[in-house]
Amino acid sequence: MDCQEIYAYQDGSLIIDDLPNEVFERIVSYLNVEDCKVASLVNHRWSQFCFSRIVLGKVLLEINCAQRDAYYYWTVLENSIRCYRNVVLKFAFDDEGYLLRVLDKFQDSLVWISIEQDADARLLHTEISSTYLTRMLQTFVNVKVLTIKTIMELSDSVDGSELPQLDKLESICLYTHCMEGDWVNWTQMCRNLKRIGIPLQDGHVGFPKLIQHFCDQVVHLSIDARFVERDSLNFVHEEFPKLRKFRLLYPISNPPVAGLIKSFICRLSNLTEISLFANSITKETLEAITKSCNQLQMVSLDTNDVPITAFSILSKLPQLRQLVLHKITVEPAMVTSTSCFPALRRLTCLSIRINCPDAFFQQLNRKIPLLTELELLDRFRFGISNFNQNGIVAAICAHMINLRRLALVDWAILDLSIFEDLHLLKNLEELRVKCIGINANKTVPRCEGVKKLILDIEAHKPTDTIPPVSRLTLAEIISGAFPNLKSIELPKQLLDKTKCSEQEIAALRSAMPDCTLYRRTRPPMADKDYAALL
Repeated sequence: MDCQEIYAYQDGSLIIDDLPNEVFERIVSYLNVEDCKVASLVNHRWSQFCFSRIVLGKVLLEINCAQRDAYYYWTVLENSIRCYRNVVLKFAFDDEGYLLRVLDKFQDSLVWISIEQDADARLLHTEISSTYLTRMLQTFVNVKVLTIKTIMELSDSVDGSELPQLDKLESICLYTHCMEGDWVNWTQMCRNLKRIGIPLQDGHVGFPKLIQHFCDQVVHLSIDARFVERDSLNFVHEEFPKLRKFRLLYPISNPPVAGLIKSFICRLSNLTEISLFANSITKETLEAITKSCNQLQMVSLDTNDVPITAFSILSKLPQLRQLVLHKITVEPAMVTSTSCFPALRRLTCLSIRINCPDAFFQQLNRKIPLLTELELLDRFRFGISNFNQNGIVAAICAHMINLRRLALVDWAILDLSIFEDLHLLKNLEELRVKCIGINANKTVPRCEGVKKLILDIEAHKPTDTIPPVSRLTLAEIISGAFPNLKSIELPKQLLDKTKCSEQEIAALRSAMPDCTLYRRTRPPMADKDYAALL
């Protein structure tokens, strides 16, 4: 470096384009997809790194042949230099083979593929030839994760010897009538499967055979058995010596089957994660889990009936870090007699009712001293019961002093007054709120520690006091309550509903110049999608 270069650096003339390629690419990799799109418009160099191989690991390329002809996608992607890794393929007709050309072009970079059915498509199934099937599977030779959840039918017979070997495929999830049975012998094509997800059906035995064939090497098994008879769970008689994650959806309440599942779990001594969905989870089942699976780090229980000793039993798991509870009512007494959870750091309660919240969270703070992440989804919708009335937020602020992350999802319009004690959470760094609207009836005291705010609301309503008080703007609420924010996320729908949306954004940027602002577009969501936001 000569003297002129040194003076240039001292004069502050160094710009971002002077950074080495490796550093620039690393910085861009932290951007989300929407920001990458915007940044890629700056110049050719930015475009290259905004869609580099590292960044493209987060990008989903959706090819919806049910809405657009495959030829359209080929004309757009034919000259693309981007190495797309993840593809969502919504299948339909491809008589000319343009879809195969797209898949073949990105064959070397493809890692993740999901073949789905478009929700608005008139056809419920797609008919293809054995030749087309063979050519399509040949483009998957480098794919590691494959999901197929659309009905595909063959117009002729297939010769299994012509199908390619997918030796790199590690994870597969097969849905209803998806290239099953005599069509494709997955056990011969995919010899290195480690993760399997399968919905069981009455009268179909092909998928359980897949489980049985790979039982010695599978580490992640997900079974959706919501619509099967009890004699279809023949996989419980197999041994899974390497299984680490197990998920079972089986809502039928039947004592003999419960005994089968219990004995199966008792043999899974290496489990680190377990998720159970059932009408009833017995005390005996929970005791079997804690006795046999003492390496568990995550437990998820989705049930209408959970024993009152659930907390007491699960506290015996020495490595439990995350607990997810669905659709249950909890009482302070359920925690009072419980031993301290030695490692639990994250508690997620979805569609849960908390009786006596002040006493409950007081006990929770004593029994789970390491808890730093709390996520709550209110049990009832449309304002029947919500955080405004039951004092949950106030109880959290009074007792859960070690929280670093708090997420709340409600089905009502939340009053800002319920956050008046939020400043008591001195260690709080991230706050997520999802609700129908915010009633700006009160300012929120300054919360110095919060660095990240995600406010997913549909409307910003003025105060309903009489006489009316001037409406607080979002900029005033956010900048006054969270002066040290580094990241804000607001829904685009909210900002677009107000005529002064750009003024709101400008005011936020002016009040908080060091804070990054994100505007998100969210499609309409069902209950499960709301829960997934947590």
